[in-house]
Order: sequence, then structure tokens, then C-alpha cells
Amino acid sequence: MGTDYLPVLFSIDEYPPELEQWVASRFEVLNGRRVHIVRNKDFPADARDVHPYCLQPWIWDVVPKDTERVLYVDSDMIPLRALPELPDDEFIAALDGTPHCKRMADIYPAVAADGNFFNSGFFVASRSLRHIFDQMKFFVSSRKSEDPRHGDHLQTIFNLLIRSATSIKWLPHDYNSVAITATPKMMSTAISLHLCAMPLNARWVIMNALRTSIGLSKFE
Repeated sequence: MGTDYLPVLFSIDEYPPELEQWVASRFEVLNGRRVHIVRNKDFPADARDVHPYCLQPWIWDVVPKDTERVLYVDSDMIPLRALPELPDDEFIAALDGTPHCKRMADIYPAVAADGNFFNSGFFVASRSLRHIFDQMKFFVSSRKSEDPRHGDHLQTIFNLLIRSATSIKWLPHDYNSVAITATPKMMSTAISLHLCAMPLNARWVIMNALRTSIGLSKFE
């Protein structure tokens, strides 16, 4: 089961389609796996009014019913190198190296216990955890009148609910290297580059520049 997963990317009409397709194509070339691209029209009716950054709770509604394991990647996460074989765990995520992790550890004892926090732009989950995703749906749906991003795009509630249900298999930062904190040393081993937490136009510029410079070739 360690290599059995369906890569999933949500196309949320925020990036030009050719950039999202390039991200998916890079993943496919590097890892030899077809990416399941989910578009707005594929989401069920109860997700239509949800902020696009908070759609991950519906992931089990938009993949084939026989899918037992998903690997979710944000559409602004650039695959740089091939993924090593993933471990056989119920939930897998990469350590978050941003200051947000420290802020959450200062607030929540569950995070402070080991100091670990994950950015939800990359995770692997088994269908056995669907009940956790359904709980997140309720959280999102009951707060539509508030900030649609819920402060940190569901990052904190996702971390806390997963911790309440299972042990997290932690991978190094390399699997989800956030661009705003990346250093040359980090880039030398990064498996992916995540363009989160920066202006949307800046992400487009970087994605276009990388598409032009590296295309589908290996990143060296």
C-alpha cells in the first residue's frame, strides 16, 4: 500500500488553466502517475458556496468510489523532484517550517506537545479517515457568514481533527517547501516548492517563469 495512492489536484479557477495543467504534468512525468484534476463543476451542491481554499473536506466526494488513498497537492505546488516511496500510514504530512507553526504551538497544547504542524497543501490520507473530512465539512458549512478562509484556510482545524483520530507520519520539509521561507540549501533537496502565502499575481509570475525555464524536465 505504500505506493498505492491517487494524486489529486483541485482546479479552482484561480490560476490560468495552462499553469495548473503544467503542475499536473510535471507530477505525472516525475512520478509516473496520472493526476486526478477536480474542477469546480465536479463538486457537490453543498460545496458550491464554499471558499475555494476550504474545499479539501470534499475530497472523498470527487474521487472515484474505489479510491482508498489520496495524495492531495495544491495547484500552486510545483513538483521539483520525484517523490520517494511513501510509507504505509493512515495519514502523512510534511512538517511546516513557517512561523505559523510556532504561533499554533503557543495556542494549542496538542500542537505544543511535539511542536509539529502541517500545511494542508500536501497530505496523504486513507479513506478510513473520511469521517474527519465530514467533520470539517460541518465546520466550514456552519461558518459561511464568517471569514470564508476561517483565519488560516482550515489549517488549524485540519491539524487538530487529524490528531484526534490518528497518528501523523511526519515527512521532512522537503515534501512541502514553502517558497517564502525557502533558502538555497533547502532548494537543493526540495521535492516540491509551494507558492502559498504570497500575492496571487506573484504566484502566476513565478509559475510562468518556472514553466519557461524547466518545463517538464528534472530540476537540478
